[in-house]
Amino acid sequence: MLIEGQDVTLKLFVGYIVIISLLLSSFLLTEKVWGEIESIKPPSEIIENELPIDSMHLSRSSTILADDGSVIDTIHGTEHRIYIPYEQLPSSVIHAFVAAEDNHFFKHPGVDGTAVARAIVVNAKSGGIDQGGSTITQQLARNLFLSHTKTYKRKLHEAFYSYRLEQELTKEKILELYSNAIYFGNGIYGIATASQFYFGKSVDQLSLAETALLCGIPNSPNKYDPTKNMDQTLKRQHHVLKKMFENKYIKEEEYNKALNEEITLNVTRPIHAFPDYTTYTLHELKELVSQSEGYEDRIEKAETAEERKGIKSELDRFVHQLIYEKGIRMATHLDQTIQTNAQKQLQQLPKDVEGAFVVIDHATHRLKAIVGGKSMNANEFNRAYQAFRQPGSAIKPLLAFVPYIEKKALPLNVPVNAAPFCKRGYCPDNYGNATYNNVSLKNALGKSINTAAVRMTDSVEIEYAFQFLEPFSFQKVSTEDYRITAVLGGFDHGVSPLELSDAYTTFSNNGHYQPTRAIKSVHTSDGKLLYQWKEKPEQVWSADTNRKMRTLLNDVMTNGTGQKARIQSSYIGGKTGTTNNNKDLWFVGMTDRYTAGIWVGKDRPAPINSVQSRALHLKIWKDIMIQTEK
Repeated sequence: MLIEGQDVTLKLFVGYIVIISLLLSSFLLTEKVWGEIESIKPPSEIIENELPIDSMHLSRSSTILADDGSVIDTIHGTEHRIYIPYEQLPSSVIHAFVAAEDNHFFKHPGVDGTAVARAIVVNAKSGGIDQGGSTITQQLARNLFLSHTKTYKRKLHEAFYSYRLEQELTKEKILELYSNAIYFGNGIYGIATASQFYFGKSVDQLSLAETALLCGIPNSPNKYDPTKNMDQTLKRQHHVLKKMFENKYIKEEEYNKALNEEITLNVTRPIHAFPDYTTYTLHELKELVSQSEGYEDRIEKAETAEERKGIKSELDRFVHQLIYEKGIRMATHLDQTIQTNAQKQLQQLPKDVEGAFVVIDHATHRLKAIVGGKSMNANEFNRAYQAFRQPGSAIKPLLAFVPYIEKKALPLNVPVNAAPFCKRGYCPDNYGNATYNNVSLKNALGKSINTAAVRMTDSVEIEYAFQFLEPFSFQKVSTEDYRITAVLGGFDHGVSPLELSDAYTTFSNNGHYQPTRAIKSVHTSDGKLLYQWKEKPEQVWSADTNRKMRTLLNDVMTNGTGQKARIQSSYIGGKTGTTNNNKDLWFVGMTDRYTAGIWVGKDRPAPINSVQSRALHLKIWKDIMIQTEK
């Protein structure tokens, strides 16, 4: 059992004064010390004003987890750190640090008089300040508050800071902070991070030999880097083991076994898998925090653009702190198998053509996969949610057929007018310049007859039709789009593949809509729940309308434009979309369990006739969903 932090006795306090006196005496040995003495602040001022003891915090890395709980991304700033509390530190780690760095740790008040005296003698002989004599507490103070420059001023401040730390914190807390603060080379901070990086396992799985090797690195991270200087690292490891044996932390048998153990590194660098999905997760996190912390309401109530800008900046800082300083664990709904397959199948597209794909479990409103391009890297443009393109006829089910069926309440066998339409100079053509008179609703949607869709929306009025888009919160759709051309996809900006696929999930939920989410929950690094979506379904259209729409969407797959995407499923439905000159190709389809959408096009809109003629977007959708349904 480790000894608890002890009060500073009179004897120790006297020793402390002696140490400071010795330090000051040693300063007089060199002329350069006078300049430093002039800049040294009084001890009381250092202790009272310069040590922000209450705000002490080590930045922590954040992680993103897939649906199965495995880590798919590690996010950090300049310091990659997996924080581990004292209770989870193995005794071998504690013993190794204490034996090698500060064997009087549990007895001194922050500064070890014996070690300092020894350092003074060595430094006096060398005329420099090479020998440190720093305790674990001093090393912690240096890492938290000071630089690593070897000066007498820094050493004196370090002593005062260490004394204050010992007054405020228990020995156990100091060891916890020390174990997480120190540098292990290769951008790695803390023993838990080092264990994962160098050996690919958690710290409690380390052998004694591996523990001693890691605990020796912080003494000189460059010199004892096992990836470059294993010979030097092993010498340091032997020193640590020897000190552990001499201080009776390990038995002779354990000592000899560890000395003879062959060390095999398993360098495991931080994971950055599936950037398409993780990039969107971070985007959604901001939305979740904004809603949960009240930023969303404040932005809506802001009276000026400047005030809104200020609140948004405040939100950005809050989220940045969460991710890069506090360290959070974001659990998501990502299905790695579906994501990997979707990324693979999208490679079928020609070199100069891009695409995006989204897969949603519509029964649970969970985003299972999101592919933002053929080869998207972290923080790059994600076409699945950042590209807003004209949806073509893929918008017809939402903006023409649902409003028409909902308002008219007609049976599906009642014909609709598909005759040529011309109003205020807008005279749309049908595919192949075909003309029609009355057609069935099945033919109107299955053959994607433009004149029928435009007439249906015009008969219920455009403002009424757009009411059915409002619940979906299409980011770039505004009242400026309230015109008849929108029925065929003629928006000012358009919609994203994720937005359109998300809206289509309503067809699989009996006319009810609930936003699709990537994030399952957000916890602190030590397991406390921070955020979770709390949303309820909203009825957008009636169950009767929804039943009729599912019949029509199914007919698109059996007799209409979506036949090449058809797969074996107890239910299959969907709608294609093509913009002028074949610049954008869309398909959003549903099975019993999933709603999935694909967009194909060039980043700078241009015809992709070869893709359209081969219906390659439908083939890719089919290939992905065959595997998804298994």
